[in-house]
Amino acid sequence: MSNALYFYSILPLGELERLMKNHQEDFDELIGDQFSEKELVQFEKMLDSIAAVYVQPILNELQFDDFFSPPELADRQRFFFESCKSSLCIENIPDFYMNPFQVTYLIELLRNFDEVLIDRGGIQELCFKNAYLEELKRFKNIFSLVPSEPTVAVVTPKNHLVDPIDLLLIDIFRDIQRLKNEDKMTLFLDHLESASEKVQKVYKAIEHGPADSIEILRKSGLNTKDFDDYLEKLKFLLRRVQ
Repeated sequence: MSNALYFYSILPLGELERLMKNHQEDFDELIGDQFSEKELVQFEKMLDSIAAVYVQPILNELQFDDFFSPPELADRQRFFFESCKSSLCIENIPDFYMNPFQVTYLIELLRNFDEVLIDRGGIQELCFKNAYLEELKRFKNIFSLVPSEPTVAVVTPKNHLVDPIDLLLIDIFRDIQRLKNEDKMTLFLDHLESASEKVQKVYKAIEHGPADSIEILRKSGLNTKDFDDYLEKLKFLLRRVQ
């Protein structure tokens, strides 16, 4: 992996600074919800090695032609880059294989943007948000460090390969069962009331129990991208209820 990343955003500099402040607060809250202080001691080295992030304006001398861009996306990427007003410099990134906290930090950060153009350094080509999210999802996140509950099966059509959405649904149904066993569903539903409308739609589509992931997508009324994003947000909301 590259030792540094650059995110180019259309947000004004001040707005990007506020976004980063809110993201850091949300990330700290997520970590605090998932792990006790005692548990965090053993992960201290990983937390300390999370890359430093700097909000900065785009240098005037920086040109799109300085980057490597895939030919099929060059026009779209050039148009986006020329509209950008700010950037993030993310330095000294640890090995993703060794640091689930860094992976989760970046995934959650990306979910704050409608779109962002990412320079991974070296001769690697520029990519947009969703492509990089898919790349990050190949690595373990912080939930791989949380002791797992018994698996709950998700119904999939015959001969249908299990994909990441199915695995995400397994985690969600497992967490719902955990909250039911601990008599904490009322507390979760209170949190759900203040969640976004799309998170609520996803929960309504799955609240009656395990089902075919394609059927759940249909019931939610969301497009595939939003369904994926807001399933993740629902999972994080469930995990926050301890």
